[in-house]
Amino acid sequence: FVNVFTFSLTFFAVIIAFATMKSMGEAGEGHLKERHHVVGLALLLLVTVQTANGFLRPPREYVNEDDDTNTEMADSVVGGRKSATPRNIWYLCHSLNGLVLFCLGTWQVMSGLNIFSLRFATANWSSVYFGYILWVVVVFVGVKFWLKYKERQVKLQAWRHGGVHDPENDMAPVQYE
Repeated sequence: FVNVFTFSLTFFAVIIAFATMKSMGEAGEGHLKERHHVVGLALLLLVTVQTANGFLRPPREYVNEDDDTNTEMADSVVGGRKSATPRNIWYLCHSLNGLVLFCLGTWQVMSGLNIFSLRFATANWSSVYFGYILWVVVVFVGVKFWLKYKERQVKLQAWRHGGVHDPENDMAPVQYE
């Protein structure tokens, strides 16, 4: 519940900021005139949608035992592709919104660093920030591929030894060489 409290506190702080923004800043500056400001507002709205969407996650759906599927989840791969269950549709929307939020957030910070360096005549650190984000993405993708590789090894090992890999049990034995 810490993330819900933090989000709520931030959301209310932004509402207060919008309510008081006419009384702050220089008279000629204006608000929501730069792309940075508009993207910031869009980010706030998308984070609100993302949080609400997280609370609206549909439950997992199970197939009846009569269907030769041995009670596997309905949102598993069927016929080589994922079935269009409400949970899969939710997952796709939630994932795409998260990716859009990550990309817009990265652009927003870089834009803010550019604006800051122009207004205060300081060094522009946006390229360093972009390099850091690129490094984080490469590490994340690398770890994801490594985990998929290890998962595939466990399934292959279970198949070779006549064992059955239970997809509902993520506690499969993993042996590292």
